Formats: sequence, structure tokens, C-alpha cells
Amino acid sequence: MNHYLQVQKAHLNEIDEQIKMVKKRVLDISSKQITDEQMHQRVIKGEKTVHTLENKLEVQIKKFCAISAHNVKLRQEIQHLLIERTEFNKIWDKLINNLCIGKKFMLDLIEQATIAYDQREEWVSKLQFLRSKAHNDLIVHIQEMRVMQRKRDNDEKLQEFFAIKGQKRVMRDLEEKKLKRRQQNRENLDLQLERYISIMEEIKEFTGTQTIGEIAKQFLDQEEVNFGMFQYVNYLNKEMEEISDELGSLHNDIDEQNRLHMMREGQQADRLDRLEHEYQQAEKEANDKGQELRNVDQKLKTIMTGIGNLFRMFRCKNDPLIQLLGHNETINNYNVLLYLEILEKNIQEALVSVFFREKQLHDRKKLKVEQMTIPEIKSIPVIDQIENIVTTNPCPLCIEHEQVSDVIDVLQHPLNKAQIQESLLKKMELNLALDKLHNVSACHLPKSRQIIQKRYQ
Repeated sequence: MNHYLQVQKAHLNEIDEQIKMVKKRVLDISSKQITDEQMHQRVIKGEKTVHTLENKLEVQIKKFCAISAHNVKLRQEIQHLLIERTEFNKIWDKLINNLCIGKKFMLDLIEQATIAYDQREEWVSKLQFLRSKAHNDLIVHIQEMRVMQRKRDNDEKLQEFFAIKGQKRVMRDLEEKKLKRRQQNRENLDLQLERYISIMEEIKEFTGTQTIGEIAKQFLDQEEVNFGMFQYVNYLNKEMEEISDELGSLHNDIDEQNRLHMMREGQQADRLDRLEHEYQQAEKEANDKGQELRNVDQKLKTIMTGIGNLFRMFRCKNDPLIQLLGHNETINNYNVLLYLEILEKNIQEALVSVFFREKQLHDRKKLKVEQMTIPEIKSIPVIDQIENIVTTNPCPLCIEHEQVSDVIDVLQHPLNKAQIQESLLKKMELNLALDKLHNVSACHLPKSRQIIQKRYQ
């Protein structure tokens, strides 16, 4: 019985403990229960938090739109700089090629001029040597001719002497002949004396003197004068011979210069033809570039007209521009960036307002996500150019090396369009296909270094 009472007391105590714990839990729950005032305050606080978060979201959206617009501008500027870089590289390569061609042409001209100058000195020295040799040979020949002429005269005199001495004498009537000869000699001497006397008289009459000494003196003086004149005539003849030699050499030089002139005239004519051909090509390129420039100007005018239409469509205000440009509202190349800046700002504001209105409509009317306030305009998809997908062209040296190294011992035929596409797809599927998309300066082949060295020589 006592044991039963103890057990019952224990159960009662345990029940009391459980009752206390339940009361305590009830008190805790009652203390944690939210009243209507607290619920109202919590709702007000939640609405404020939602409004604050919406404001922050709107600010972040505006910042995001501004950053997106700035990114678009930067992307356009980067694309423009890439295009300018490509054009600059083309112009640079063209100028380098022209410089290399000019250097090669200049080196050829210098080499030809050096060879011509060296040959000129050589031929001038040879001509001088031949001229001096010809002059010496002429002097030796003249001396030999004079010696031979003297020998010939001497031989003629000896021949005449021996012919006279070799005649056979006839001794008949020798005395009579001697007498006749003496008489004849006397008569001849008398005649000669008379002639000499008459000549002397004429000389006296001519000179106006009667003494023979004076006449002899005048004769000696005149003989000296005549000898001087003879020497002068010989000197003039010698100078005439030298002048004739110089004239001959000058005629040869003139002929050589005429030949050089004709050769240079031919070269200059060829060069003029080449320059005329280059001028025609340059003029054709200039006309093509001028046509491209006119097309670009026409496109720019169309773009500026579109900018003006958008400017009026979005009802942009140009008051700052009027103050800056002086009441000149025409859009041109100089103020188009200012109009674009204002237009871009208004477009951003319009996008933000449209986004905000779409959000309000979505919250109020429970619109679908696909439904927009402004209907989407379906435009033709823009096909990107290859320069926008791949930043560079395939390396010509690597392609040439691949084609040269591809040795096939069968007859080759040109590929058609389908075969070319199939071959290109096979090459693009290879792992090393993208390694060939680089410039010549980044190529690892030895020939690229040679080309770069020639470019900077």
C-alpha cells in the first residue's frame, strides 16, 4: 500500500511538472504573439523597405543603362579604332612596299652609275693612252717617211750619177769637141754673166742701192725674215695638225655623246611611259577613292538626316547647341557628335521610362513577360563580316608552306566550289587550324624574318 502511494505521488509530481512546463510554454507563446498594432507597424515598415528597394533598383537600372550606353559607345569607338588600325596597316604595308621598291630602284641606279663611272675612267684612260700612242706613232711615221724620202732622193742621185758615168765615151774629134765645148761654155758664161748683170741691175733698181754689201746685208736680213716666216708656217702647220687631231677626238666624243644621248633618250622615253602608266593607275585609284568618298559623304548625309529626324521625333531640345553654335541648327560633320550626345541622353531617358512603365503595368495588370508596352520591330538580321568574327587573315606564308609541303604523286586538278568548301571544313576541324590566323610579323617561319628585315632596311 505504501509502495502504491509512493508511485501515485511520483505520478502526481510528474504531472505537476508537466503542467508547469505547459504553463511556461503558454506564457512564452502568449508573449511572442503579435498584436494588431505591431502587425500594422510591420506592414508599414515592409512597404517602406519595398519602396526603398524599388528606388535603389531604379537607380541601379539607370546606372546599368548608362553603363550599357557607355559600353556601346566604347565598343563603337574600339571598332572604329580597329578599322583605322586595319587601314593604317594597309597604308603602312603599301608605303613599306613602295619604300622597298624605291630603295631597290635607287640601289640599281647607284650601281649602274658606279659601273658607268668606273667604265668611264677606264675608257678615258684607254682613250688617252691610244691618243698618245697614235700621236707618237704619227711622229715616228713622219720621221721614217722623211728618212725614206732622203734615201730615195739619194738613190735617185746615185742612179743618175752612175748612169752618166756608165756611158761609153767616143774619142773622135775630141779636140774639136773640146773647143766647141769651150766656146759653148764661154757663150754660156757670157750669157749667164749678162743675165747676172741684168739681174744685179734689177736688184739695184729694186732695192734702190748701188753697193753690193748693202744688197747682201738686205738679202741676209730678208733671208732671216723668210726663215722666221718658214718656222712660223711650220709651227702653224704643227698646230693645225694638233687641232685636226683634237677635232678628230672631239668628233669621236661628239659621236659617243650622241650615242649616249640616244640611249638616255630611249631610257627616258621608257621611264616616261612607265611613269605615265603609273600616273594613269594613280589617277584611276584617285577616281575610285573619290567615288568612294562621295558615296561615304552621301551615306553621312543620309545618317545626318536620320539623326535630325530622330532628334525631332524624340523632341530633343537644342537650346545649349543654339548658344554654342550661334543659331545654326544644321547638322554637319562638326556638330553631329553634340546632337548624338543629346539624342543618346534622351533615348536613355525614354528607355528608362518605358522600363518603369512596363514594370508598373506588370505589377498592376499582371501582364505577361512577353507583352511589351512598345511593340518590337522585326528587323532584318545583320550578317557579321569576317573581320568582326576573326581579327586577322590567314598567314600567307603558312598556307604557302602547307601547299608546298603537301606532295602528292598523282595528277592534280583544280578544285570546284564544293570541294573547296569541303577542304576548308576539314582544315577548320583540325586542332592547329587557328594557329594559322596571324600576321606575317607573328609567323614562326624563317621567311617571315627575312620579309621583316627587308621591310625595315
